[in-house]
Amino acid sequence: MTSPRSRIAEAVDGIGLSGNQRDEILRRLETCLDALVRAAAAERDERVEALSARVRQAEEQLAQAQKMEAIGRLTGGIAHDFNNLLTGILGYSSLLKTFLPEGGRGYEAAAYIERSARRASELTRQLLAYSRRETPRFRPVDLRKVTGEAIEILARSVNKNIEIHTDFHHPQEPVTGDAGTLVRALLNLGVNASDAMPGGGHLTFSTAPFVSDGEVYLNDVLVPEGRYVSICVADTGCGIPEEIRDEVFAPFFTTKAPGEGTGLGLSMVYSCVRTHGGFVRLVSSVGVGTTFQILLPAMEESGDADAPREAETEVPRGTETVLVIDDEEIPLNLLCDVLRSLGYTTLPAASGEEGIEILRYAPEKVDLVIVDRIMAGMDGIETLARLRAIRTTLRTILCSGTSEAERTPSAAVPHGFDDFLQKPYERETLARKVRSVLDARPSNN
Repeated sequence: MTSPRSRIAEAVDGIGLSGNQRDEILRRLETCLDALVRAAAAERDERVEALSARVRQAEEQLAQAQKMEAIGRLTGGIAHDFNNLLTGILGYSSLLKTFLPEGGRGYEAAAYIERSARRASELTRQLLAYSRRETPRFRPVDLRKVTGEAIEILARSVNKNIEIHTDFHHPQEPVTGDAGTLVRALLNLGVNASDAMPGGGHLTFSTAPFVSDGEVYLNDVLVPEGRYVSICVADTGCGIPEEIRDEVFAPFFTTKAPGEGTGLGLSMVYSCVRTHGGFVRLVSSVGVGTTFQILLPAMEESGDADAPREAETEVPRGTETVLVIDDEEIPLNLLCDVLRSLGYTTLPAASGEEGIEILRYAPEKVDLVIVDRIMAGMDGIETLARLRAIRTTLRTILCSGTSEAERTPSAAVPHGFDDFLQKPYERETLARKVRSVLDARPSNN
């Protein structure tokens, strides 16, 4: 095959130029050819580098996704086991209060155990929400109250040389959100701010109304038109260098030494804010300080945020027979004990197979079945299918400690359950859930 240089020389020779003219033209053409070859090589290298960068980015994103999936599986498994333990603690403390005189030391001790178990349950639920295995519970929330809870915890844990200030606007517009998750997000921001001020400084939490006309951008993200509530967490710390500001919300990104940080704090903040339909902006100056601004949509209609639930004066009771199926000893015994304290007759079964045998022996005597979702061998879904083969009109409640999302109609109805019971639960919650299912429709034995 003839080379490009040989073809150029042949073309020049065909023109009939003198020797000097021929040599000059060949020299210039070869110079141009060399330049084109270098330009093509440079473009090729740039394309290869760009492609390699995209491949590396895709590999990093895949690795991050795999890490998050691993965390999701881990937290889901931990939550199931932990919630079974909390079910016993919370349920039995609630049951214990019924046997003790209200206002006495024993009653107050049981109430304290109950509150502690409820807080532990909230932490587990936040882990599930972060791993996207549970949907947050959205209610009207007053950000002043949420911020106050976060500050109360921070005041006991941060450097004593750090002064915490607040600047709340009045009146406070409520937002729709999950109070526990928002407290956790503000705690993460507060802890990070504290770490940025090892020698002390000022940490300020402030709220203010914010209105977007549809042309407002926060960190290159368009904020849709509407009313928002802005909450800012500002510190006077070391600041965040510009070259890493775009990375701070990435999972596992941390500037701390190995073993001193997980890199999940700001990622959890970002996930929380976006789950609430909000936006977050970072403003920082090295040596001056950092401000994180969070925008959350204001409620369309004003309501009583975090209004206390009206106390129920009477716990519903009953005399029906309930078949309880759970392969864990603590939640099985608790369910039976609480139901018996409410007047029900209980038939305990430590497996799906045992529950099927009990129903087969006396199908017309069972008024309700409560079955755990995750069991060794035959799980709750398969157990229900086998139970329904014996009695098609059976009323059932699915119980689980892994995901509250399972109680939604779209998830529960296809499996044929009448309702969903989230672990851990209190005596009053169980009582009302059971009574509502039993009273929902007449039995067709």
